[in-house]
Amino acid sequence: MATDILNSLDNDVDESGEFGKHQEEAIVSLALDFPEFFISVGRFMTPAMFTRVETQYVIAHILNQFEKHSTVPTRPLLRDQIEQTITEDEPFEEVLRIVDRKSNPREVPFVKDTLIKWAKRQAYGMIYNEEVQDAYYRGDYSQLEDIIDSAHKIANVGDQGLWFFEDYDMLFVEDAVQHCTTGFPKLDKFLNNGGPSPGEVVCWMAATNVGKSILLVNNAVSSVRGMGAGGEAGQDVLLVTFELDKVKTALRCVGALAGVNINDIKSHEDYAKRIIGQTKNAYKKQLCIYELPPDECSVDHIYAIVDNLKRSKGWKPDVIIIDYLELMVSRVKEYNKEEYSRQKHVATEVRGLAKNEQVLIFTATQTNRSGSGTDQLIDLNKTAESFGKNMPLDYIISLNQTDQERQAEPPRLRFFIAKNRNGPKHETVTCTIDYNKMQVREQV
Repeated sequence: MATDILNSLDNDVDESGEFGKHQEEAIVSLALDFPEFFISVGRFMTPAMFTRVETQYVIAHILNQFEKHSTVPTRPLLRDQIEQTITEDEPFEEVLRIVDRKSNPREVPFVKDTLIKWAKRQAYGMIYNEEVQDAYYRGDYSQLEDIIDSAHKIANVGDQGLWFFEDYDMLFVEDAVQHCTTGFPKLDKFLNNGGPSPGEVVCWMAATNVGKSILLVNNAVSSVRGMGAGGEAGQDVLLVTFELDKVKTALRCVGALAGVNINDIKSHEDYAKRIIGQTKNAYKKQLCIYELPPDECSVDHIYAIVDNLKRSKGWKPDVIIIDYLELMVSRVKEYNKEEYSRQKHVATEVRGLAKNEQVLIFTATQTNRSGSGTDQLIDLNKTAESFGKNMPLDYIISLNQTDQERQAEPPRLRFFIAKNRNGPKHETVTCTIDYNKMQVREQV
């Protein structure tokens, strides 16, 4: 019976050896545990792509059911079907072991990535089919367009839809919206009714030397500590700096965390080390700092860092801090030829990073010259170089400081909410800033 099933699914195609032994089992597990993902790549599969007879047998059953019913069978249903059809002469126990095997969470990202790349290669490879080539030379491009359109649709979309009339109860639970902290409780109340969420981008906007990088360091420290008193509220943070080297950035974090003058850290070494140790023990979270060259790197480099940390350390950040937007380039070279286009696309790609990795991102951007040292609050029209970069960002908070406020003791800043995707705009929050200790605090 297994032979009949395999033959019915084009087993005569010579495509064996596409996957390794462990990959084959992982793909079967993925198909049963993540059917929504498998559907997008399964249409390109045949059992002959698998080298092991046992895996061919299971995949054949899955694909047969998918072809008949447009859905992937559940593991218990598949097991029942196989038990009814397999014979004693066939590898009964090994087949059922493969069916019962659950996906290992550590292997899932790798297998998904492998299958998406493989499926795209299969889809685009159809361009070289003789029938398609003949149509091309005849000037009939419809088949070519269909192939390209189909290949573009291969993606890891998963099952992320919210079915309103079935799922509405979840909207009324206390934690329906996940909130993170900016480190400033008054500001959090205005943003998203309690703080920004994963998948969003918070951007500080200010003139040079007002304190953008200091704010980002405070975001890092506050995120590690979280919104509550317990360590369970903290978050893992990746800080990517294009401006300062990683050691100087780390010293700024020491100042913000321990409240010591960064120019005099050595004389406060014991105290600073004690605070760092206490924070590590209390919150059980990590702050990882990467230094990248300015004007050379795009979000692809940050994706690569995140991927490498997942693979090598088993660690994934909850918050990513990027210092700062203007020092990045777009992942598409064509967009880097003109400054307006570059900055707009960088901002859009950073928002995509937040969504794809489901992290909260803090970053910063420059104002133009008219946004410096005036009494007038800095709004979106003061954005330097590219107004278009404002569009994809969720929250833009400008840092406002007159000459008198900078010379005050302690120096003061005013946050002005220039853009708020989820909440009121044009609210202000007054803070103090210590440029020696790298600390920003809301004024009581």
